[in-house]
Parts: sequence; C-alpha cells; structure tokens
Amino acid sequence: MTLAYLGALLLAALGVGAIDARWRLALFRDAPRAVATVVITALAMLLIDLGGIATGNFRLGESPWMTGFEVLPHLPIEELAFVTFLAYVSIVALCAAERALAARAGRGARAGSGAPRR
Repeated sequence: MTLAYLGALLLAALGVGAIDARWRLALFRDAPRAVATVVITALAMLLIDLGGIATGNFRLGESPWMTGFEVLPHLPIEELAFVTFLAYVSIVALCAAERALAARAGRGARAGSGAPRR
C-alpha cells in the first residue's frame, strides 16, 4: 500500500492548476462554470466505470503503487481522483485550444486587412 499513484495525480493536477492560473483558462477565469463542468464530466465518467464494473468488464487489478482503498468493490479511490483530474485537464486543454485558435484567427484577419504588422 502506497500513495504513489494518488500523489502523482495530485502533483499533475497542481501542474495543470498552475497553467490554468497563469493563463486564466478555466477555474481561474470562471470558477463556478469550471467546477460544474468538471463535476458533471467526472460523474459521467464514473457512471461509465460503474457500468463496466457491473458488467464485469472492469475489475480491480493488483498494483504496488495504489493505496488499496476501495470506495466501492473494484472502484479504488484513485479512480475518483483520476476521473476528476481527467475532466479538469480536458477543460483546461479545451480552453487553451480555443484561446490559441482565436488568437490565430485574429492575426489572420489583421494580416489580410492590409494593416502593418508589428
């Protein structure tokens, strides 16, 4: 039993949070909306996990990197952290992509207008 995997997820989430904070992409731009999106997305992924567990497609494997704590049979606590992290990193990546595409479109519109480049 170890906290390695759970700790790695937390460390990765802190890194994504730092990126989010620096560029105000999701949580640091509109916290209520970002939290709602992460919660709804994580719940949807958990429902898929529970369906997989109920049908016997998902089961708990052996790993020396996990805590061994199960929220439900075959649903380790790390899975809750993982789906939450996955939802958060996805919304941050989506917001970053939207911002990058908007900036690129803005540069393209200025370049085509005959305006001098800086």
